[in-house]
Amino acid sequence: MSESLSQRIAHRLLPRVKTPAQYIGGEVNQPAKVREDAELRVALAFPDTYAVGMSNVGLAILYEAVNRLDGVVAERVFCPWPDAAEVMRQEGIGLFSWDSHRLVADFDILGVSLQHELAYSNILYLLDLAGLPFRSAHRDERHPLVVGGGPLADCCEPVAEFFDVILPGDGEEIFPLFIEYYRRLRRQKTPRREMLVKLARHFDCVYVPDFYEVNYFTDGRLQRCEPTVEGIPRIVKRSQVKNLDEAAFPTSPLVAHTECIHDRIAIEVMRGCPQRCVFCHAGHTRGKVRIRSVERILEIAQKSYQATGHDTISLLSLSTSDYPHLRELTQRLYAIFAEEHVGISLPSLRVDKQLKEVPASVADVRREGLTLAVEAARDPLRRAIGKKLTDEDLLATMRQAYQAGWRKVKLYFIVGFPGETPEDIEGIVDLSARISALRREVAGGPATVNVTISWLVPKPHTPLAWAPQQGREYFQQVRRRLLDAKYQLRGVSIKLKFHNIERSLLEAVFARGDRCLSSVLEEAYRLGARFDAWDECFRPELYEQAMAKYGLEESFYAHRERDTQELLPWTHLCGENLTGLITRWQQFKEFTGFPGKI
Repeated sequence: MSESLSQRIAHRLLPRVKTPAQYIGGEVNQPAKVREDAELRVALAFPDTYAVGMSNVGLAILYEAVNRLDGVVAERVFCPWPDAAEVMRQEGIGLFSWDSHRLVADFDILGVSLQHELAYSNILYLLDLAGLPFRSAHRDERHPLVVGGGPLADCCEPVAEFFDVILPGDGEEIFPLFIEYYRRLRRQKTPRREMLVKLARHFDCVYVPDFYEVNYFTDGRLQRCEPTVEGIPRIVKRSQVKNLDEAAFPTSPLVAHTECIHDRIAIEVMRGCPQRCVFCHAGHTRGKVRIRSVERILEIAQKSYQATGHDTISLLSLSTSDYPHLRELTQRLYAIFAEEHVGISLPSLRVDKQLKEVPASVADVRREGLTLAVEAARDPLRRAIGKKLTDEDLLATMRQAYQAGWRKVKLYFIVGFPGETPEDIEGIVDLSARISALRREVAGGPATVNVTISWLVPKPHTPLAWAPQQGREYFQQVRRRLLDAKYQLRGVSIKLKFHNIERSLLEAVFARGDRCLSSVLEEAYRLGARFDAWDECFRPELYEQAMAKYGLEESFYAHRERDTQELLPWTHLCGENLTGLITRWQQFKEFTGFPGKI
């Protein structure tokens, strides 16, 4: 008797890999329906490891939303670590779902999350392990429909040809509607291409890349991008959830078998951001602000705690301090969870008058470190980028936090803004030192300040979409300057952490890239590129070789300023508001004096 796939996984794969528990599925709270027969099976693939994917709230929301559909089952798929992939290839084990150990190639729909540019190679990794053709044009009726969605769905041209369909915007309402319409067409035995045409015509937020023709000028700039099928949108729109209280959200989240990036209850309290900083893709693309009510958040928190026993509740949004009922929410969470010693985590905080009250309002709950996105160290540059923050507000907030018992803070800064000055760079260490020393006035000793430095990646759909990224020499110089300044400090506790420069440069290439980069990505993958967000796996030289093979240059995509008349690779994807973004880019240039001596 031949072994089943589950038996082969158990006998041939698990004994030969690190952390085998990450591949077994069957976690606490896994819905029973995943092992039942279903009319339609949907594989939800996250292009990273189990530990990362199980911490992703977006995946958990889609898993909940799809599994609510009668006759439809959603199962999870993650990227096996390279040791597991090697064994799978040796043993002829194709990519499988975590929930029921079914082959991904046997599913009806494969949904892949477009999380960030450094996960692009892992999209090919998933397709390769599943035995699916990379390009949509090479798939037929035998293959699942490959659907992309997530944060980068509105600027996805470097990977567009790897997908049959892409859904920009919020997914928890449109994806179930998409699945239901797909099911109706499949019942009618609609051929694959005709089905794609009908899907693209039925929804104004469905993007079928094969139905858009792209042409280029001889210098590599885009000349035109037009639909080739009558009745589909010239500019694809974003889907948007209107009411978060009514939207799907898990109240019995899965409990991972192994340690994850975030072992906690994560609750999205708000979607959208009122600040719209010039560098923030999410702030400009998530749509108008929508809030989840205090009552609904408390309901999710209580049910999730009963279902998981996690000891931390994280309140998520792009800027949690902009949640209008934050004080009431934190106080009521304290009233419910204080005796259980459940911590309240407040990430993504913006410093303002309201935030000054937050430390005190959760003072009796187990205190997590405060995380503040400062972005720039001096007031003038903050005003230019749209960060409504002053040193006075920041220091007043930290004084309140120290008085409430906080001992550490994490600060995020971005380097590389057009028009930034040496004073802006030097101010990072100076401001961090002041924040550390301030605690001595309150509690007798300095605070631990962890400073993370990111290198600016100009993002699509933001006012900086037309800006050039600084080069590696500039970033290397800034890194040395900041380290030298930190080593000269005495009496404060500051730790500096820097993003990988080469990784940020590659991110800019793909963030601003077009379909020409699909071949580059495919070549880099064949050379061994995967898990590019992981230090132990990232090999930038593979992309250099691939770019050279196709005669493309990093500087063309990352380091040149775009003319405001240039057709951008994402203009046809939710690009109806470019005029407002261009105006703000021009205002930014005028305010900072860019281009000047940086």
